[in-house]
Amino acid sequence: MPSLRAVTICCAAVAAATLVSGAALAKGTKPPAPPKDLRGFLLRPSEPQSHVFSRTPSFAWKPVRGALCYEFELGTSRAFSESTIVWSNVRTGVKPGTGCAAVAASAPAPATSGATGTTTGGTGTSTTSPATTGGTAAPTTPTPATPATDPAISTSIPILRVPAVSIDVALPWFTGQPYALYTHVRAITQNGPTGWSVAYAFNMRWSGVATPLPSQPGFVRWTQIPGATSYQVWFPRASKVIAAHTNVADEREFYTWHTDSSWWTSATWRVRAVRQLFGDIPNGLPAVSFGPWSPVYTASNPALTTGKLTLQLAVSDRSSTPARAASHELMPALSWSGNEGLDGNEYSLFRTYASTDVDCVNIVYRGAVTGSPAYAPRTTGPLKLPSSDAEIALAASGWLADGAIEGSTLGADGFPVTTSEGSTVTAGTSGGTASTGTPVAAAAARVDLPDVDFPSTRYYWTVVPVELRTLPDKTRKYIDVDLPQDACASGRVASFGKESDPVRVASTTPYVSGLTPNGRLLASASRQPVVFSTPLITWEPATAASSYEVQWSRAKYPWRAQGTTSTYSTSAVLDLAPGTWYYRVRGLNQAQFRKAEMVWSTPIKLRVARPTFHVASPAKKSKT
Repeated sequence: MPSLRAVTICCAAVAAATLVSGAALAKGTKPPAPPKDLRGFLLRPSEPQSHVFSRTPSFAWKPVRGALCYEFELGTSRAFSESTIVWSNVRTGVKPGTGCAAVAASAPAPATSGATGTTTGGTGTSTTSPATTGGTAAPTTPTPATPATDPAISTSIPILRVPAVSIDVALPWFTGQPYALYTHVRAITQNGPTGWSVAYAFNMRWSGVATPLPSQPGFVRWTQIPGATSYQVWFPRASKVIAAHTNVADEREFYTWHTDSSWWTSATWRVRAVRQLFGDIPNGLPAVSFGPWSPVYTASNPALTTGKLTLQLAVSDRSSTPARAASHELMPALSWSGNEGLDGNEYSLFRTYASTDVDCVNIVYRGAVTGSPAYAPRTTGPLKLPSSDAEIALAASGWLADGAIEGSTLGADGFPVTTSEGSTVTAGTSGGTASTGTPVAAAAARVDLPDVDFPSTRYYWTVVPVELRTLPDKTRKYIDVDLPQDACASGRVASFGKESDPVRVASTTPYVSGLTPNGRLLASASRQPVVFSTPLITWEPATAASSYEVQWSRAKYPWRAQGTTSTYSTSAVLDLAPGTWYYRVRGLNQAQFRKAEMVWSTPIKLRVARPTFHVASPAKKSKT
């Protein structure tokens, strides 16, 4: 029987695109040409090509026949020298292009100093001088406190087997002339690496400037900027810049210890977006980047009202009234009118509380002392309040500085030692004074509430007057005049929901890209995507999320996670075995106290097809 040569095997699924085992390339031949059509994208590789992104893009290119894997580099120079590399899965210490293996992620970037400021220590405080406008120099601007440690991000970069990559870094806004960031890719074949592709260049840049939204007396509000992780608000009259996790800022500087209405009738303000760098950057890109300052906006405030303290609105992306509560994505600003406590006396300082019960007994959030008829959380901390007659006189004629960010504690007498703001746990009462609480954590600015199942579950809030009292030991302390419990019992209580929107992982079809049988990387056009080999998934950013968690399961219900990964990006490559899978994504908000987890997205079903083989052509019998 005549013998036959080994037939040529064609993999209709994997070999056509990815990473044939090498049969498509005869050993000893030259590697094929470098990858082509390298491009960046946010949700689908088919979207119009762009060279400007507000958040870290993913990247795709045409597959290379016979590729075992790919090596990808992102840097700040077209030379891709070691000192300019931002992200790379190129192995070091081995012969270039030798095989395929996972690569250890880079070590965390050290604190940096440069044109944008100086980052120091664990608080992430920095100083920077914004541009001047109209001859008025902006004051030194503190960077918002660094978020608490995010969930562990993978310590290794898996083998890149498909012609697409997700960069596990939240790149800062960074622009050049014409471009500041560069990428290139090469394929690793059985015969070594191909050449590097033509470099793809791009900029990271904000998409616009925040503009004012309708507000109430005592606070300002603005539109959110895609890609921003927080905001800075500059009050030029006060020569002060504050940091906000949300899109609302109160005007406490204008009201506190100021009895003349000329202080608060008109308040000028400017706002800019801040983008915090997250992830491991080996070459020292700035840890924080900024958008431009907005034009000067003016907030007009009416005269203060007197009479019974009355709750008004809770405002963030939505508005809640005492009569009709709504669910908010962010911790809302809280506003009120009037100035009378339960004792019928008038006061000029106030504090807000939020609890998990309508009786306002189980306090979970304690606001800072403010003289404004509104409160909004800040990550730069409360005002540094005066405690002596001389300090009060100075405060009445000038502007108050910021106090410490750390949480408040209780002294032996039950009164608060500091005047912080943020999450608390109940600390009981002392005498006839109000419960003030102790902090959950003081390491980070925890100024956001975790999600609840609104409308059945919600937060209840109230406001109480505060006064500076002289204690029996002659010391002076700021104390609450009313108990939150008594204020709520009197009817001074309203509610709101806190529920982040699920991460959006699909529009008409899921944001899933994968290889087709003919080797092309395409975005799925099906509601139940089918891909060959490893799928790349993307999603739209969630408000307030600093990172994301991805889980996958074989069944939608009951959900049993077969794997999980965390990322600072808005995309991920899932290395899944053939078969049917479901995946889901949720944001992680490090400003929430106790738990950072946000709402899961709707699970998406996808199928990873098994490789199929067929005989392409039989070999002819050799002649002897």
